Amino acid sequence: MLRQAIKGARWCQHVARSSATRAPRRAFSAAPPRRLDFGGPNDKVNFYEQETPKGKRQPVDPEAEDNLEREDVAKQLAQLDDELKVLEDGPFAPNSPFIQSLPEEDRKIALEALRKFDEENPPAEDEPSLAEVFDNELEDMLREEFEGLATEEENWEDGVKSRKRLAAKKAAAAKRAGAESHPYAIKLNNALRQFQEKESDERARQELWKWYRRCKQTIPGFLSIMPTGTLDAVWNAQATGEADAALRSTHMQTLVQDAASIGQGLSTPQILFFIVCLHDASATSLALEQWEAYQAELSQKKQDLEEYWKLGVRLFAADENPQRAQDIALAFLANDKTRQPRVLIPIIIAWGKLSGKEAEVKAWALYLQLKTLLGSEMTMEDYDQISIGLLAAGRLDTAVAIFKDMMVTGQDPANDSTALYKSALGLAGSLQASSINENAVNKVSLSVLKVLPRRFENRFFYASWMKKLIGMGEVDSAALVIELMYERGVKPDSKHLNGIIAGWLRDGTTAARDKAERLAWSMVQHRIDAAWKRFQPAAISPRLQVTHEPEVCLPRFMQREVPPATIETFSILLLHYTRRGDDDMVKYLIKCLGDAQIKPNSYFMNHLLYAELRKQDVRSLWSKFQNMSAAIRPDLETYACLWDCGKLQYDRGRTAFDIGFPSARQLYASMLSWYSQLPPSTQKATREQMPKELYDQIIRCFCLSKDVSGTLVAIHSMRSIFGFAPDDTTARLIVLQVARLAAVPADTPKRRLRRLSSTPRSKENIGQVSRLLELLGDRKAESLRVQGLTVDQLDPEEMKQYQMEIMGSMLRIVLSRTDGLDPAQIEDKLETVAKEMTVEQIDLGSPLGMYDSKLL
Repeated sequence: MLRQAIKGARWCQHVARSSATRAPRRAFSAAPPRRLDFGGPNDKVNFYEQETPKGKRQPVDPEAEDNLEREDVAKQLAQLDDELKVLEDGPFAPNSPFIQSLPEEDRKIALEALRKFDEENPPAEDEPSLAEVFDNELEDMLREEFEGLATEEENWEDGVKSRKRLAAKKAAAAKRAGAESHPYAIKLNNALRQFQEKESDERARQELWKWYRRCKQTIPGFLSIMPTGTLDAVWNAQATGEADAALRSTHMQTLVQDAASIGQGLSTPQILFFIVCLHDASATSLALEQWEAYQAELSQKKQDLEEYWKLGVRLFAADENPQRAQDIALAFLANDKTRQPRVLIPIIIAWGKLSGKEAEVKAWALYLQLKTLLGSEMTMEDYDQISIGLLAAGRLDTAVAIFKDMMVTGQDPANDSTALYKSALGLAGSLQASSINENAVNKVSLSVLKVLPRRFENRFFYASWMKKLIGMGEVDSAALVIELMYERGVKPDSKHLNGIIAGWLRDGTTAARDKAERLAWSMVQHRIDAAWKRFQPAAISPRLQVTHEPEVCLPRFMQREVPPATIETFSILLLHYTRRGDDDMVKYLIKCLGDAQIKPNSYFMNHLLYAELRKQDVRSLWSKFQNMSAAIRPDLETYACLWDCGKLQYDRGRTAFDIGFPSARQLYASMLSWYSQLPPSTQKATREQMPKELYDQIIRCFCLSKDVSGTLVAIHSMRSIFGFAPDDTTARLIVLQVARLAAVPADTPKRRLRRLSSTPRSKENIGQVSRLLELLGDRKAESLRVQGLTVDQLDPEEMKQYQMEIMGSMLRIVLSRTDGLDPAQIEDKLETVAKEMTVEQIDLGSPLGMYDSKLL
């Protein structure tokens, strides 16, 4: 009964495409049954087949094949029912094929026997028959299926949604479980862990982004199944670091899109940072679009709102819309008097970038309002920011007037712009920002506000401004000050241009370097022309043969007549070319120095020597020093270069060596001879300028020379002349020197000499010398205790003397053991060495005692 009901129940209907949307003509194929989720049970859909596009449509039955299969299945089921009935009756039933096949007599006997057997063995009453069991189970199964289909039809929409949600949860859980074991996900977790351990590691930050991208590209649905907080962690990693603005902006845009794809909202600080990244990457228009689009998604916190509106002011100012920025800023300040008025600074600069007098008037009016609002809280950084911005915008007169305000702040308030504004309008009392407007500024006239006091119309005023700008790294702005000096009739000096040249060379870019070289060589040409006009008026001055980059925008002042070069100009060029290793330009520069009739100074000579030192050419360095020192007096930097060269010369483990280079004693004698010829004031300045690094280098050179006597004389004479005393660095150098005195085979290659200090024998020697030094220190401390003193009670000068005596005793003991000398012979040898080093009048300390030589 139920089986027939199920056969007649069709819970799916069939649909076919219309001829308008169907593909071109193809062979007939029945559409598979499709379930319709709309319509009632009596709705009917007809199907047609069309042979050609213009042919007649013929009705077709898409269920024809299903009906044939259904009829075949019904026949097979009927046959199975018959066979099942036979099986239920058994092979010994009266109508079974087996019983019917028996002869008549045999069949009667068999039937009688079966009847008696059934009487003797009746079936159990509580045991259901096979038919009953099969029918009950089938009935229950079909009833449940039928009721489930009915319930599904009645609650189809809710069921589909719930199943979809359940399936999505199961799929997400399965994907997440599979994604966590993916190799790229493991790499991402490791990269995230490494970055969190050391957030300053730029490589870890790059690795984190790399594996995040690969996970997105490789793992299906990664964004929807990644752990909570992963996106924020990647965001925080990319928000910091040393990446350039364009790359950071690209990363931030990708993360914003990823967050939107999974429905994750951004916090207000993240939104603002994203917009700032777009602005920093020169995408100001896009940043403004995002700024306006995110306005409805902001939090209502006061700090977030203030940052949002200040960012809008910056963006509109950068987008050359200062009026909109000014309207927002003034409304922003009017709503809360505690807000900082420095938000007006980018608007002032934006007005300065626009052409026309009206824009300049608006800039001045806003600047006066800013000064009035800030009052005494206006800092040097505020003045610098405005003046530099206006310089870059080409408003030179306005910029110099603002720099003038900075110079007169707190010193000459009568020449301040706000004071001039009040005086011109005849206002009394304190100036209010609300009383300042464009009409009043027009009435006053900008020339009155921009006037400079007479004491500022000189090179020193502009030089102080340039020095400040160059120190801030604003070299191009300093170059604009040069142009302003020309416009105002103030002729710049060579010192001013030398500062510009040095600043451009420090900048390091190709354009800045080319501008520096052009300016320097034009000054050199001017100097050569002036020298030849003075000394050889009948001759034509030589022309420079220097090539420059063809496509470089030069400042306007470089097209004017520049002042002649000085030795400082040549020295700046020399330092530039020697650091680049351009020997040809160095030689040409020296030739031009002769054409310009300029004598080199010690600074020029020192950089030539350092150029040879960088090439480790000891012979050439010493040769140039001998040639140039005949006409140029060396300075302390010269001897610092020579001692640096001596480190290469005296170190036996290096290949640099020249037999003509002086020994450590000779070089020391040369330095003290130079020092003794200096005037007393210069000697005092030299003693003050003497660095501790040079003292260590001198002692190191004596130690590398294995000159124990020279080392002892050097530390005593440096203590007496320059005030230096041995310290831990000196002790370490001397300990290594004494340890190296151990016999080394004469045929030992130089490449092995530098490794000898790491051998066990060398380490043993160093340990013995260190123990000797400790022993001498203990004995010296014991002698102090006998006198009722301790080492901690010594003042700084006494401590220096204490360390000097310990070092002197150790070196004398080493001399006694290595040269086999008694104390008297040691003192005689030290006097001879001191005379050779031109310090014979120096006290060399106390001689050895009777038992001191036995300590080593």
